[in-house]
Amino acid sequence: MSAVTERQILDALGRIADPDKGSDIVSLGMVSGLVIRDGNVAFAIEVESERGPRLEPLRKAAEKAVETLPGVLSVTAVLTGEAPPRGRAAPQPAAAPAGARGQRGAVPGVGAIVAVASGKGGVGKSTVAANLALGLKANGLRVGVLDADIYGPSMPRMLGISGRPRSRDGKTLIPMENYGLKCMSMGFLVPEDTPMIWRGPMVMSALQQMLREVEWGELDIMIADMPPGTGDAQLTMAQQVP
Repeated sequence: MSAVTERQILDALGRIADPDKGSDIVSLGMVSGLVIRDGNVAFAIEVESERGPRLEPLRKAAEKAVETLPGVLSVTAVLTGEAPPRGRAAPQPAAAPAGARGQRGAVPGVGAIVAVASGKGGVGKSTVAANLALGLKANGLRVGVLDADIYGPSMPRMLGISGRPRSRDGKTLIPMENYGLKCMSMGFLVPEDTPMIWRGPMVMSALQQMLREVEWGELDIMIADMPPGTGDAQLTMAQQVP
């Protein structure tokens, strides 16, 4: 099977139209951050922040268009929005319906989430997260590990996992496994030596997708290996999960 090319991907995305602007997302310059690794494709779609919530169908259509290309094993598309200009207030999101508020933060099948974090880098967070997960597994719990460090993922190396995640339906990814642990990391999707030049909204969207668009199954506990500091990944976890 021949490898998919950037040109083929952009041609496929050129058939996806922005519903508000009447032109395709490629000619509008909305596609950025395209990464291709052994059939695994990731890219961002840049939109105005206030349009983000209602453009989820566009994101899914873009993923589906690329998934049909020969040589593509998985696709991850994220929506990213520009911050409003200084001096202009950001639009306030509409209140969620009562039913949706009741479900806010739930990750299906996951009993509890424990984040391993620190304000400083290089202090052993990933080592603690890996050993904590292995210890809980040894005590009979069903454990998953989320590598939330988008810029410097280390769980693939810590857990001795290589390869690429598969997808059963083209919409969700199957987590990688070793030592009885399920694991998902950006390190499985992009080359180790590829710099992640992603802005805040892209990081937040990627993390949300790793939480909710991965077939975690039934877990007693999920260990989240956080990046150092108090940035976008930490805010996303605080806002999106219990």
